[in-house]
Amino acid sequence: MKLTKKNPVFDKLSEGIILIDEGRVLSLNLAAAEFLDVDKAEAIGRRFIEVFRDHRLEQCYLNQEEMEINTRGRQLMVIAIEDGLILRDISEIRDAQNNARDLLSVLSHELRTPVTGIKTTLEALDYSLPIEQQQYFLKLMKLETQRLARLLEDLTVSVCPPVFRSLYLLELVIRAKEILKDRLKEHDIKLKLNFAKTTIWADEDKILQILINLIENAAVHGPDHETVTIKTSIDSKKPDYLRILVQDCGEQLDIDEYEQLFSPHVSQKTIKGTGLGLYIVRSIAQRWQGETWAKAITNGNEFGFSVPLKKPELSIQDLRLLA
Repeated sequence: MKLTKKNPVFDKLSEGIILIDEGRVLSLNLAAAEFLDVDKAEAIGRRFIEVFRDHRLEQCYLNQEEMEINTRGRQLMVIAIEDGLILRDISEIRDAQNNARDLLSVLSHELRTPVTGIKTTLEALDYSLPIEQQQYFLKLMKLETQRLARLLEDLTVSVCPPVFRSLYLLELVIRAKEILKDRLKEHDIKLKLNFAKTTIWADEDKILQILINLIENAAVHGPDHETVTIKTSIDSKKPDYLRILVQDCGEQLDIDEYEQLFSPHVSQKTIKGTGLGLYIVRSIAQRWQGETWAKAITNGNEFGFSVPLKKPELSIQDLRLLA
């Protein structure tokens, strides 16, 4: 069946079709006009390059080849045929592939800490230890195994909403410090706690994920033999929220780099230590309408987030966001 502008099927195709005759646009269907953001009526009869202004499309046709291009906000597969081009919008396919890669990266990042903790604990139990220390290590391994199980449960279709309750911040920080003790020892980092006893309203596993990410980042990507300080302050804009600050003594970043650190696509070649940790931190904090930030301070950097101090009075819209 020959596709022409007179064929009623032509404009109903989901694929874009451009018909070319001696370097001029003979016809194109609605999909092609939409993909390439051109006026269909005005394109007819004009030179191909004048209409589409993209040498990649022209070369694809002249060389009778197939290529993938990004244009007009779409990812298109362009296939040359004898009388023109076929255009397939593969944006959703590529987005799905990118999301799958991001998910695998997140899993790799988040599962590493509990798995490493369990491995280290098992190795410690190979030695002859007093019964008190054995019980301590077994308790720690049990906690990490439970956290690992909860992380895996997050992958199921029926993902449970966060379990919010009142938590003692000090207990969470001490637990994060215990989980990261080998990491802190490796870099000879001292953890200084500079905040009053307080309770927060959060999901225990999620807040622990944030604390581990921020403390580990400060320990690994800052200088060795230094101190990482954890502070708190009341959010002046949202008095019902507590600001939790993790401050290192590392070299200050350029001001434009701080926000980039929260992106899951930042290359580690351009900014030291970037990855998915801060992207995860922001994603979690946003679930309770918290904020995240990074900035330079005197003799270092500060990374922080905000969390409710008490059970908030949520609107219907807020409840939907948390579901």
